[in-house]
Amino acid sequence: MSKKGSIHRKHSQEFKVSLVEQHLKEGISIEILAVQHQLEPRLIRNWRTIYIEHGASGLQPKAKGRPKGTPAIGRPKTTFTSEMERLQYENAKLKLEIAQLKKLQNYLRGDV
Repeated sequence: MSKKGSIHRKHSQEFKVSLVEQHLKEGISIEILAVQHQLEPRLIRNWRTIYIEHGASGLQPKAKGRPKGTPAIGRPKTTFTSEMERLQYENAKLKLEIAQLKKLQNYLRGDV
């Protein structure tokens, strides 16, 4: 966890790969690399794990947010084929709301 007010830096894929390769190929310890570049050793260890499992392509920056073209998650829009169907739906919804309000009213009175 970072300290309050600390700056989160973004590192390029080339930078990450070069540090991991210095560690793996040249044998430079993670702690020394961390001190030289003012990084947490845990961060370099994470990069090393990703590099070993997925190669250099695994260290590419990830896109932020939901991918374009994916639908938002939520309740689907209700469509009706006729006015009668819409009214029946609205009626059922109002009956449910009345039942909930009555239950709440009984609870507040202490008639549970």
